[in-house]
Amino acid sequence: MRKTEVPLEAEVVLCCYRAVNAYYYKYAVDGINVFAVNLLPLVIVTLVLGYVDSRNRFTGSAVKFTLSLLSIMPLSYYIGMAIASISAQSTFAVGAVVNATFGSIIELTFYITALIKGSREGNKCYEEIVKSALTGTLLGCVLLVPGLCMVIGGIRHQEQRFNSRSAGVSSALLFLSVGGVFAPTLFSKVYGRLVCGECQNITQSPAGHYLCQNCHFDLMENNGTLYYKHVQPLVYTVSLVLPAAYLIGLFFTLKTHSHIYDIHISDCHMPGHHHSAVVHWSRCRALIILLLSTLCMSACADLATEHIGPILTDSTVSQYFIGVTVLAMVPELPEIVNGIQFALKNNLSLSIEIGSCIAVQVCMLQIPILVLFTVFYPTGFILVFSDLHVYSSMFSVVLMNYIFMDGKCDYFQGTVLVMVYFILLAVYFFAPSPAGC
Repeated sequence: MRKTEVPLEAEVVLCCYRAVNAYYYKYAVDGINVFAVNLLPLVIVTLVLGYVDSRNRFTGSAVKFTLSLLSIMPLSYYIGMAIASISAQSTFAVGAVVNATFGSIIELTFYITALIKGSREGNKCYEEIVKSALTGTLLGCVLLVPGLCMVIGGIRHQEQRFNSRSAGVSSALLFLSVGGVFAPTLFSKVYGRLVCGECQNITQSPAGHYLCQNCHFDLMENNGTLYYKHVQPLVYTVSLVLPAAYLIGLFFTLKTHSHIYDIHISDCHMPGHHHSAVVHWSRCRALIILLLSTLCMSACADLATEHIGPILTDSTVSQYFIGVTVLAMVPELPEIVNGIQFALKNNLSLSIEIGSCIAVQVCMLQIPILVLFTVFYPTGFILVFSDLHVYSSMFSVVLMNYIFMDGKCDYFQGTVLVMVYFILLAVYFFAPSPAGC
């Protein structure tokens, strides 16, 4: 054989002298992002430290809490990949059930374990943390995710267009979601009795003006007549209507009117999920990975709630801020990265749908499931939010729908969304912690 000839079965070996470069995040192993693969040892270390070192001899609660939150990131990625693979190989009904069941499992696992811990300890702070995390996820998906995608995508593309009709469907679902979730809160504000902790007369006259502090609406007056006969039935009604609306929206966008989604949507588990996804795993393998990831997620959520107590009591930062930022957005980091990547490819429709689908699932699935769980396991969870949560959520949804009206956007509009998000974070940062926490 001549020296210039190459054997037919020769193997070409690529030698790379650089272990890391700027495009490292694009690498994949068996369809799995390389960062998700590299973070798997972190999950193992977290579980070992959390359950072996139960008395905090080697590490403190702050370290274990941080590790637990970071471990949720790769697990959420694996759960999303498994859901996408199963849905792509299943019928419409099976795919819809899998999406609705496991699409919110990451957040629900943490919320339920936190509510159980708060119920056992008689600490209402865990309930307020859960409400703050729910609101933070809604704000992040409505403002931060589309805003970042518009800014980063707008740097490369002067003007980006998206499917305004599909965005209109998501907007309608968001309005319905926010209106339904906050209906019990508005009802309690109208019919509840205002109770104040301390009042001072500032006019030196018995009939003068009084300055009151620590005021709140009491729903339990007259042995809880207002709550048990009026507010609680309203909560149950809303918790039944919202999932029904979600299923109708799912059927509308996936079955009867799927043609309005002229841009294929992927990696999104909501109404608007219409795509021909690339299947990386078989159905059996995806199911095994989904179950194992869910089991590890439950363990990490249990560790996070177990070690969040000292952080809440020792921290000088408002507990509202901790719930809205850390607990809400860390599990959504993989979705944020996906949205940015699609925006760079000038696929802003997909980036918007990623944020909208999570926001809709928070209101139409996660909150009703928490209410249903409270029926069978009393945790004291009351679907009444603080005024700050109500006003910030409603304002964010209105602003997002106003920007999305014309079906096109640029980096300036994205900057507006991001700036509003950071302004709301500043409000939460300087807000006092919930009463009694």
